[in-house]
Amino acid sequence: MPRAALVLLLAAGCCARAAKTAPTTPRPTEISESVVWDFEKAVLADQDALLQLFDFASIGKLEKLLRRYDVLGRAQLTDAQMKEFSAEDATPFTAERERRMVGYFYPSLGQRTVGRGGCKKVAPQSEYVQWLGEEFEPLEPGLEHYEPLRREVNGWIARGGLVVIKCDGGQGQLGLVWTAEESERGYKLIAIYDDVPPSP
Repeated sequence: MPRAALVLLLAAGCCARAAKTAPTTPRPTEISESVVWDFEKAVLADQDALLQLFDFASIGKLEKLLRRYDVLGRAQLTDAQMKEFSAEDATPFTAERERRMVGYFYPSLGQRTVGRGGCKKVAPQSEYVQWLGEEFEPLEPGLEHYEPLRREVNGWIARGGLVVIKCDGGQGQLGLVWTAEESERGYKLIAIYDDVPPSP
């Protein structure tokens, strides 16, 4: 659930104009910095620009694996979620489903976080988001059918990492998982999660 951040209102007209063209600095060469730069630019453009940053088939595999770890205690699930997640097999979610989901979160995560821009890398607030940048540990006996999925996802994480974004002109922060690929951009995004601090 998003937490409101303090937004300065001075020079609002200037910030609003900058929102259409930010970031104005050159694209960084360091890949995690370029993830921040690309994400800010895409969100300020439109939803289609944001969607182009993601590999939805990969998201479907990571999300399915993550839900099994959620069942085993990584996340606090409701009774309904526990029942739903526990009944699932290792079949990845479809790319079409993940494209819809990322598009659905464009306003509530993307636009909320980026706001008018001014994005930068920060440390994760939640243990859950921090775990997204770490390889998945072996599962308990009886879940061997998840092992091919675990090895594939761990390979992506080993070639990438976690970037947590916070923006001066937005609210809250979010985590993005990227993995390197041979393309003009040099990477693809394979996860996006709200980074909410733990309750006191």
